[in-house]
Amino acid sequence: MKNPVARRNGIFSENLEKEKILYDKVNHRAHSLNESAALVWQNADGNKSVGELSELLNRELGIPADEKVVVLAVKQLGEAGLLEEFSPAEVNPELVSRRQLARNFGLAGASAGLLPFVVSVLAPTPAMAGSAVSKITPGKALHDLTTVTVEADLDPAFYHSRTAQVDLGQATQAFAKGQYPTEETDLNGVINALGLPPL
Repeated sequence: MKNPVARRNGIFSENLEKEKILYDKVNHRAHSLNESAALVWQNADGNKSVGELSELLNRELGIPADEKVVVLAVKQLGEAGLLEEFSPAEVNPELVSRRQLARNFGLAGASAGLLPFVVSVLAPTPAMAGSAVSKITPGKALHDLTTVTVEADLDPAFYHSRTAQVDLGQATQAFAKGQYPTEETDLNGVINALGLPPL
């Protein structure tokens, strides 16, 4: 695999707690990167190899120094359009299952949340965002959507709960329309269906 290069042109970034929010001005998409995905994106300068990036993740976050973790991040960043060049053919899908990596490393709960995760949604236009009066900021809405998506992805019950799947889909659509109170209601439906801790 070639050394990854982050796409920076047309990207606005903001740090939010332990994640990075990227706004793609060209494609009007918002991306939420957890700590490990953000660290790979920030350091993907074309000079660092996948091995060097995995060592960096190990030093900075304590994630096992395994190239598969970086490959997972590269796959997600590439699919989100956040790399200069990305060829899905370079990534073996059998090597980059988040769930499998969590099992391999014996990670569960919050520690499994250290594995790379990128959530991308169509960003609402100013007209959409102003259509509903809301005290929930776009950053908080994206943070909540990311948090619940990560928790659901790691919870096997999610794949057996049609209610949770539908609510998460509706929350994503509500976020894309700038309907943050509706998104929050749908996320609470996912939380209740799966018995997750409240936001």
